[in-house]
Amino acid sequence: MLAASSAWAQQISHFEATQVRYSDDPLPGQASFRYRLGTRPVLISAPHGARHWREDHWKMQDGYTAALAHVLAEHTGAHALYTVRRIRPDPNYDDDCDYKRTLAKLLRDHSIRLVLDLHGARFDRAFGVALGTIEGHSCPDFEAGIIQAFVAQGFELDAPDFLDRLALNMPDYRGGVRQRTVTRFVWEQCRINAIQIELNAHLRVVSNHAPTSFTFSPDPVRQRRAVEAMVSIIAAVAVGQ
Repeated sequence: MLAASSAWAQQISHFEATQVRYSDDPLPGQASFRYRLGTRPVLISAPHGARHWREDHWKMQDGYTAALAHVLAEHTGAHALYTVRRIRPDPNYDDDCDYKRTLAKLLRDHSIRLVLDLHGARFDRAFGVALGTIEGHSCPDFEAGIIQAFVAQGFELDAPDFLDRLALNMPDYRGGVRQRTVTRFVWEQCRINAIQIELNAHLRVVSNHAPTSFTFSPDPVRQRRAVEAMVSIIAAVAVGQ
């Protein structure tokens, strides 16, 4: 499996360093995002892999989510759509954008059954992983299995250590109750199961030497556990396709 190899972190770090430009505009004739073709009925989305324009200013990237989406897709056969250059408007805030138009077409063309929408939380948030399903509405077919996959890797709703804590539909991380998120778009407009997965920076940032990163220590053990959970989720959906 991906996380069983010591190479997975190096692959994520290399991709982020060589392929993602947080503050650069897309090259002429190219989009701010990339698509990786898969063979399984799961699509991994990372709309905040680079900076994004919302409410008249550039917001910071969710570092390493683009690289994580790419590497997970490469090793599991999932499809992946992720931003690698700064994007306008914010795909997780505005439905009228190329990212969501591309996403909708991919979901139709490839009979996708589940979208895992990856995001990043600050290192000081009171959870390791936060799952958002719009109060249970956006992922009825897979929510229970996704929770169990993270529980199997040691993430618990009442864990004493906050980095082992699994949050479900907590305020500000519910997946799109008030906002036009990717998760909400996929469920409401495409009628496909979707879940927002918010990873604490300790579980997401492979290296703390990235530009604009906060000073903290990445947690490679918990990172591997979170990756293993997502690998198992993708495999389970593929078995049932």
